[in-house]
Amino acid sequence: MGEVFRQKLTIADPEVLPGVGERTGMRFGYSSTDPGFSYRLSRAGDERFAMSTVHVGGVMSLWGDTETFTVAQVRAARYDWQIGAQTGSAAAGASVLFRPEYPSLSVIEDADVTLTHLSVGLVQEIADTVYGTSTPVLFDSPTPVGDRWGRYWSGLARYGADVVDSEVYTEPLVRAELTRYLAVGLLECFPLAGDRELRYLSMEAQARRYRVAVQFFDDHLGHPITVEDAARAAGTTTAALLRAFRANDPLGLTPAQYLRRARLDAAHRDLQAGDPTTGDTVRKIAARWGFTHQGRFAQYYRQIYGTTPRHTLDH
Repeated sequence: MGEVFRQKLTIADPEVLPGVGERTGMRFGYSSTDPGFSYRLSRAGDERFAMSTVHVGGVMSLWGDTETFTVAQVRAARYDWQIGAQTGSAAAGASVLFRPEYPSLSVIEDADVTLTHLSVGLVQEIADTVYGTSTPVLFDSPTPVGDRWGRYWSGLARYGADVVDSEVYTEPLVRAELTRYLAVGLLECFPLAGDRELRYLSMEAQARRYRVAVQFFDDHLGHPITVEDAARAAGTTTAALLRAFRANDPLGLTPAQYLRRARLDAAHRDLQAGDPTTGDTVRKIAARWGFTHQGRFAQYYRQIYGTTPRHTLDH
């Protein structure tokens, strides 16, 4: 993941507005003739994901499009929008999706807006993984699938803003998890083009492959099995099984990583139960579970358990 950036911007002079789009990396023009106008922006993220919080005092208009999928979560006295041929109003907590190559016009008055920006490449990558397809991501509408999904997105946006504002956001694992969380939320909360039922069937197929492979690994840890064997047991290919793990494993493990972790857990249990006085050794136990390189085994073991295999066996 790229480096984190943070930006803050405060504007009281409407004549400065035309430069806002360039300074924030968005392809919008801005205008206001309201003598009471004010504008505050706080923005943070990286090259694949960012969140912005915007306060607008008075009335302003903006037009243009965005190079990312950008969802506006709005509370405002007025927020009228037109995207292509579609029009609407988002005031009391509603959400609007702005898409690349869909020019928009918005008129805003006294608004607080949370913007979630997700790169096209990121959303496509997550869609390919979650649904097991390579269909280009296209949305049919700028509004959520329904009220329930709209409320769900509102919760996601609030959670995302809280994480971005915290110190832990600079940690790569935190950013990766949050980014994926919001990308999946975008795909589920807003209406994708195509057959929704087929996508759910694809998601269930992904989950089934994952469950079958995990059970196969767990049942045959002591046998000389491979990832290819697990793929055959799940009735799929190794590439498809990798996608299934990416979509479903809570730790983000690949099939190979899951197998190694499961065997490491088995070796850990044997080390805990082992007795050096009866001939148990780290080498024998490691080899029993397929770890032939002692240095790598010790490295993997310390990463997970925070100590050495020898220390576990001796205590």
